Amino acid sequence: MVAPGDDIADRVLRSGRSIYDALADRPDCFYDLMTLEQRLDSLLGGLNLDYPIRTRAKIVKSEIAKVLGYPVPESFAKSRPRFPGQNLDVYVQMKNNLQIWNEEVDPSRRYAFVRVDPAGIVTAVRVLSGKAIALLDRTGTLTSKFQAKRRAGSTGSKLVKPSDTPEFIAALHPPANVSPNVLYQLSPTERPRPGMVLPITTVARHLSQLVGVTIDDPGFVQERSRGIAFQRLACRALGLGAYADTGQFPDILSQVVEIKLQTSPTVDLGLVSPDSTKPVQEVGYGLRHCDVRYAVAYGSRTGDSTIQIDTIVVATGADFFDEFQRFEGLVENRKLQIPLPSDLFEPKRATH
Repeated sequence: MVAPGDDIADRVLRSGRSIYDALADRPDCFYDLMTLEQRLDSLLGGLNLDYPIRTRAKIVKSEIAKVLGYPVPESFAKSRPRFPGQNLDVYVQMKNNLQIWNEEVDPSRRYAFVRVDPAGIVTAVRVLSGKAIALLDRTGTLTSKFQAKRRAGSTGSKLVKPSDTPEFIAALHPPANVSPNVLYQLSPTERPRPGMVLPITTVARHLSQLVGVTIDDPGFVQERSRGIAFQRLACRALGLGAYADTGQFPDILSQVVEIKLQTSPTVDLGLVSPDSTKPVQEVGYGLRHCDVRYAVAYGSRTGDSTIQIDTIVVATGADFFDEFQRFEGLVENRKLQIPLPSDLFEPKRATH
């Protein structure tokens, strides 16, 4: 049987790596979020997990290791995440109430939810990014650890510095010109390819075309919907193909661009600071959060139902705080309870 990611599993097997080994030097062994979900969903279905909790946990981790091409460890270390090499945690869910104990949600981590029926049989597997999980929280439990605002006196659209980080340039070789025909073939959600990533100067120039554009405003509390509307425009401005979004970081993966749309001065940055040197494994190539390009757009309401884009600031994570002032809130270490969507585990329909 041919399953999604068979080629990646074969490379993992031949690499000799364990589930704990980093893959910064082997991005070809790292599963993107979509392929990871498709593979686990197709190969774990029907697995019997009707065992005591500890036994069940060992069985599911062993099966996932085998499915991903890894040798099964003689014993599993108490690591966070459970599969460090793939930046993956695993939760077996009989109900839709996600419980995370004594740990913050990591926006860059992937979380696999293994659905079991009352008999303990696996019926579906879904994989979400930490960023997507944070968006599901409606209780205020997941507070933003990092927030920022523009520094006093900074106004107007701006490219903070006219160059990507040296590490970004060395890894992805952004050319001065990328053919529009090539870009149009790229999905926003596919991993970046060397030579097919716009340099930050071009990113800023293309996104600046959105200043003055208006988008529909779904309401004061619909930040997610507003963000999606602006992200669609950003993908189009960058010359990419059909819009797609998996909720992973960064928003526009193929161009390594994180998008923020602001209708207030405070920018919520989530649980990882833009200048962090923590690896972004979805991007690969050993790149870090500080190598990601951030586009912060400020908009104003022009009526009851529209928002006009007034200003766009583009910066690398490394340069972000040259333009923005950081202020940090406190995050308590506690049990997090988040309701998963009621339709999360329903069969997915093919889209065209």
